[in-house]
Amino acid sequence: MRNLYKTLIDLCAGLILGGCAGVGLGGEHIRWKEEVKLSDGKVIQIQRHVELTESGFPTQKRGFDEYQEICYPPMNIHWKSKAGYKPDIFDIVDGKAYMHVPISDCSQCMLHSYPPTDALYFAWEGLQWKRITHAEFPNASVWNLLMQTKGGSTATDPQGLITITDKATGKWNDSGLRSEKERLGWKRVSESYAWKGSCDACRSRKVITDATPDIFLVGKDASSCQP
Repeated sequence: MRNLYKTLIDLCAGLILGGCAGVGLGGEHIRWKEEVKLSDGKVIQIQRHVELTESGFPTQKRGFDEYQEICYPPMNIHWKSKAGYKPDIFDIVDGKAYMHVPISDCSQCMLHSYPPTDALYFAWEGLQWKRITHAEFPNASVWNLLMQTKGGSTATDPQGLITITDKATGKWNDSGLRSEKERLGWKRVSESYAWKGSCDACRSRKVITDATPDIFLVGKDASSCQP
């Protein structure tokens, strides 16, 4: 009987260790620089950072997105949003910065009053982001940010400098979205098949969530931004 107990204990310990090995220690950080073409034709370079949770185990080996971060040091601009709020447009018009964020999750749609355009709009004012209306967002601003922010492994993550050419024809080109955009002529990701009409469709669904309308992470500094 004693030997049986020892065998069971050893087996449990092995499973625990094996599980820990699969989970891994600590979340991952994906960092890269990205060229962005503004609506006036100017090309700037931004810094991007995605932090992952410790693990997606057992449904996936890698962690889930923890937050999205975008930095533009020349204007001291810093964006740090919760997972699920991934911008598709960063633009600067008449010296003022803007961000466009498509949403399709029913809890997000509900929390933000079911926006008819399936998107949220922001302007950089007084060293912080302020939510604005669709009418206040520059009409000429079009999708210009990489949406493929995590690969199946670290080897396929965005890394180094992602150029305009890379995003158009290279390894990180969001090929599915780009092909649809060229075929249908939409300007923003929220107008694509996957997003358009999502919030309106959510109106008839019962949504239960512990989330809050807050989009930005409070108390997080801009340490990922470089001068």
